[in-house]
This record gives sequence, C-alpha cells and structure tokens, in this order.
Amino acid sequence: MKIVHIAPNAPYNDYWGYQDNLLPKYQRKLGHDITFIATNLMHKDGKIVETECKEYFLDDGIKVIRLKKRYYSNIILKNLNSRLEVFDILKEIKPDMIFHHGLVSTTIYDVIKYKKLNPNCVIVQDNHLDYNIGFSCNNLKEYIVRAFYRRVNRRAVPYVTKFYGVTPWRKKYANDYFKIPMEKLDVLIMGADDEKIDFENKDKIRKEIREKYNVSDNDFLIVTGGKIDKKKKIHILMDACREMEGTKLLVFGSVSDDIKEEFEKILSENKNIIYIGWIDSDRVYDYFFSADLVFFPGQHSVLWEQACASKVPCVFEKWEGMDHVNNGGNSDFVFPVTKENLIEKISELRFTDKYENMKKVAQSEKTDIYLYSKIAEKSLECLNK
Repeated sequence: MKIVHIAPNAPYNDYWGYQDNLLPKYQRKLGHDITFIATNLMHKDGKIVETECKEYFLDDGIKVIRLKKRYYSNIILKNLNSRLEVFDILKEIKPDMIFHHGLVSTTIYDVIKYKKLNPNCVIVQDNHLDYNIGFSCNNLKEYIVRAFYRRVNRRAVPYVTKFYGVTPWRKKYANDYFKIPMEKLDVLIMGADDEKIDFENKDKIRKEIREKYNVSDNDFLIVTGGKIDKKKKIHILMDACREMEGTKLLVFGSVSDDIKEEFEKILSENKNIIYIGWIDSDRVYDYFFSADLVFFPGQHSVLWEQACASKVPCVFEKWEGMDHVNNGGNSDFVFPVTKENLIEKISELRFTDKYENMKKVAQSEKTDIYLYSKIAEKSLECLNK
C-alpha cells in the first residue's frame, strides 16, 4: 500500500523519536510505501529554523518532501489559514491512505479534493491537543478561532474514516472543541521505538546502573524525570522519598527556573536522591530498566507511555481520560498528589504482593501495546476493513 503522511504545522527533524518519525518508520517495516510531506521548518540548537524545500529519502526508504507553507495576506487569516499545497503531489503519488497529522490546518482541503477523485483512498487524522495544551474560549478572538477550526473539520468529517486522539483525553477534546462525532473517534496512543529498548540485555543494564549509583538489590529504586517544572510535581516526590528508609529516588532531566531553588534545596538535604542531569533520549529506557518503580506524579508527557513500554511497574497522577497507561494492572495512580499520599502509595507498593502482581503484568505481553510496532499495526486497521 502507498501511504502518505502530511504534517502541515509542526517542525520536522529526520530520525527523531516523535510520533511523526516512528509511525511512518514502523509502517514501512510492515512493508508499505511511505511518503512524508512536511514543512521546511526544523529544530536546530533550541530554535525553529527554515531548511531547504526538497525531496529526499531516509535510510529506511521513506521519502520526505519538504514544502514551504502558504500564508494568506489577510492578517486575520494569515496563521489560521496557512497550508501546504499538496494536491498535485497526491495526484502524482496516488496513495491508498493519507494520514493527516493534526486538526488545525486547511491543508485538509487538498486531501478532500484528492479523495473526491479517488474515493477508495482512506483518510485518517489525529489530534495531539488537550485542555492543557490546546485552545480555549475565554475571549472573542478565541471564539473566532474555534469557529474557524470547527468549520474546517465539519468539511472534513464526511471524508475522513477515523479521527484519533493520542490519549483518551485528547479524543475527548477533539469531540468537545472541534465537534468531531464520537462514532468517528478512537485512540491511537504514542509509545516507544522497539529498536531503542534493549530487552535482551535488560538485566545487565539494570545491574550496571544500580552499581554505578550504589543502589543495592534491597533498595526500592524509583526513577522519574524529564523536563522538570512545577507541573510535573517531581519536587513533591523528592520530598516524600527523603523520609522513606530503604527507598532511593533517581531523577534525570533539566530543571526549569520555576522549581530550581526548591529542587536544589531538597536535593542537598537528602542522600537518598540521585540527580544525574539530562540524558540522551535513547538512554531513558536503560534507566527505566534500573527501576523497581517508575513514578510520574504530575502532568503527562510521552515518557509515561515509554515507561510502560519498558515493562516496569509505573505510578502516575490520576487524570481523567488518561487510564490508557494501565493495561490490565501494569500501572497504578495517585490523587491528589501530596507528600502524604505519595508516601502512602510507595509504602503500599514497596516489594508487596500488589507490587509483584503489577510487575508480572508489566513484564507480560499486555505492555506490548506501547511499542510502535503494535501502534503502527493499529494505525492501519482502517485499511483492513
């Protein structure tokens, strides 16, 4: 099958570990012909910069086509109505399936135009926005924005087979904000790159990291990290762990200014907390292997699903519509996130029967759903109907 991905908004970097890199990669591994149409924007040295508009192939055979956005001169429509002009490219490729990333681009109009000429082509879209990182309606401008994008998606609905939220919460947001009908909505989770997780050497990696940081087999090692700010609530987890004997906490990541002073104070007062700074994204899985428990007490990040994919028991803050990270008992939740509640949750799990049951599920095939090889299979289910 010929599959075309279109990412009309976000910057795109080759070979990164985002969904728009990994989904095409594993669809390609399933034997499909993949083309990725992206903007000419990319991340470089912490900034978004323009790169050359061109066509080229990645090492795995995926064709990338970089295009410059078309902006309208009308100041009101300039950003809302920016788009990639893809119709002629689609006519040339003749895809069997088009995966349009996001619900906030009029690029979908070109996709609809192609679909009208090729009714057997399957179109799917996804949504990465939610109530924390999406649009709201607090003033007239925001109401106009919502009305515009509802109109865009109202035109798309008859031609799109499936709309995916990358979490259950984002599925709900697509229905609430964009008015996508529930019967056309499903969840296509994010996850981990199978090739980056060295399951074969898991025990060796676990032993090496624990020895490096003087963590014994009798210590209950909790691992957490990422971009550390107040919303991630890692400082509360640190405060809880410093009062618990036989428990150590390993923290990785960069610390934001809004939490730095408090973070450093707690760290300096507790020898049971190990801070290792920022680590390469490919090494995150190794540190998850070293853990008895991975714990994220705050706002969601893709590290949640990556931790589940590493087949280690996990605890997360309980959020409505985020229960997809628990598939049969590999994970647990805590709410509200207070020092006392975190102490209670850790005590409840520290080498207990409940923990052993979580560990058994985490190490089973139930957590295979968080691997992109499985996510890619689900993304193609519309082709098989």
